[in-house]
Amino acid sequence: VRYAFELASTRARKKLTLVHKHNVLVRAGSMYQNTVNKIAKEFPDVSHDYLHIDAATIFMVTDPARFDVIVTDNLFGDIITDLAAAISGGIGLAASGNLNPNGKFPSMFEPVHGSAPDIAGQNKANPTAAIQSAAMLLRHIGEFEAANRLEAAIATELTNGQTGKSTDEIAAAIFANL
Repeated sequence: VRYAFELASTRARKKLTLVHKHNVLVRAGSMYQNTVNKIAKEFPDVSHDYLHIDAATIFMVTDPARFDVIVTDNLFGDIITDLAAAISGGIGLAASGNLNPNGKFPSMFEPVHGSAPDIAGQNKANPTAAIQSAAMLLRHIGEFEAANRLEAAIATELTNGQTGKSTDEIAAAIFANL
């Protein structure tokens, strides 16, 4: 939770949303709410609110711009990230990060879709999520300029369109935009 506040404090909107279901999962939800309320005192410049998971999924579809940084547990986070992937173009475009903010243990970055072994070697997997995962890694280790360049190259390729392109063609187009 503290890392989520730290992240929100570095972003322009400075907004954090806790997503849980404290009316049903009373103990876990209350623990998260109490933790958010306690840590929020250390970050007076960050606004924060709360949404039940079901309401959050509705707003992710109808008003995704209301969110900036979301903090939640693993179960609800898995639901939210899959929904976010679906509404932003599919899991072929979605990157994922399991972060260890203090660096005591390694962080891991990967495409949401995993390794897709069913299409391995066929040159038809979309590499965008893997490349976006690399951008997340760069940002995590403080290589902001490199991350920004890679994200801009991805955005340019997405604007140009990827329909019908092979793995190699998409990757080459992204890297050509660097």
